[in-house]
Amino acid sequence: MDIKQIRPYVSSIIEDIKKNGDKVVLKYLKKFDGVDLSKKGYRVSQTTTDAAAYRIPKSLKNAIKSSYSNVLTYHKYEYSKITKKWSYAKNDLTVGQFYTPVESAGIYVPGGRFAYPSTVIMTAVPAIAAGVKRIVMVTPPKNMNDGVLFAAKLCGIEEIYSVGGITAVAALAYGTKTLKKVNMIVGPGNAYVNEAKRQIFGDAGIDSLAGPSEVAIIADKNVPTDYAVADIMAQVEHDPMAKAYFLCDSASKISEIKKMLPKEAFKQLKIEFCSLDKAVDKVNDIAPEHLELLVNNYQKLLKGIKNAGAVFAGYQTPTSSGDYWAGPSHVLPTNGSAKFSSGLSTITFLKRSTYIKMNKNNKKAYKTIADFAGAEGMQYHKRSAEVRI
Repeated sequence: MDIKQIRPYVSSIIEDIKKNGDKVVLKYLKKFDGVDLSKKGYRVSQTTTDAAAYRIPKSLKNAIKSSYSNVLTYHKYEYSKITKKWSYAKNDLTVGQFYTPVESAGIYVPGGRFAYPSTVIMTAVPAIAAGVKRIVMVTPPKNMNDGVLFAAKLCGIEEIYSVGGITAVAALAYGTKTLKKVNMIVGPGNAYVNEAKRQIFGDAGIDSLAGPSEVAIIADKNVPTDYAVADIMAQVEHDPMAKAYFLCDSASKISEIKKMLPKEAFKQLKIEFCSLDKAVDKVNDIAPEHLELLVNNYQKLLKGIKNAGAVFAGYQTPTSSGDYWAGPSHVLPTNGSAKFSSGLSTITFLKRSTYIKMNKNNKKAYKTIADFAGAEGMQYHKRSAEVRI
């Protein structure tokens, strides 16, 4: 189904949910996911979450805990660096601004070829650090595995709903009897989820319209061949739409890498021989979601990077370090949008309000305001200033 067909299709489901709520949520769960939740409902019980936390293998539990700790530390530090409130006074006028978190957020955890407990952490933790009071998680029924549920429990998410796709986005945006609406919806998804987010924008906020995953790798002649191959294949395995760009200044290294890659990888991979300086220019044009600098002197190249969602510096830093563990959220701009947008962070969940205070000594200012309003023909705007003179 192409985008011209997707748009009316998505719109019809959204309108159905707006009008009929839980009844059609359950209908679409049966249609798209093959599950009948009409008796027990689609909200996941605390008992189910607790049981998952009990069953989960210790090694995975420890890995999720380590990830959670690093991601929370990073986003708390990020939040601490934001000036939450400032103002200045000049000539009987005080102006400034202050930040407040959104009151509620829905995190969408996709459930395509794989289940993603990492996405639970990478979407929920920035909201936690920003001070969002109510965090809701939605994810397709087939994604309800122990890792996903344990990650949600670790993040303190009490509202979990077994629903995905267009249905989940619409329910979050407009609410049902079961699922109260939220102010913002974040998280990656397929073309249908993205289109649903695009259509509900304005009734709820969204983070971005993330497309297929992508990585650009700049490598020099000294990069270990097995590092490069593993990192390329890590990108390719996301899904058939994922893209990889490999830019290298060594023809012999490129030849080595090509010999080690399976033929099917080249459907998603573009390899190019060029100088490192030229590679930086190409990367800025691509504006990739992930950028690996598999070079000895990565500091020099980093100075020229303008457009990238996340940068992974040096031979020892694979993209997977950011996907799972290092700290910054792995929800990043894709499809060239790193030219004008950024990854998910605490700032995503903060609203900026401006602040203005005048006093009765501002007669000259009131006169200026009245003159400006009068010139635009706004008579009551003019009057609202004049009555204060």
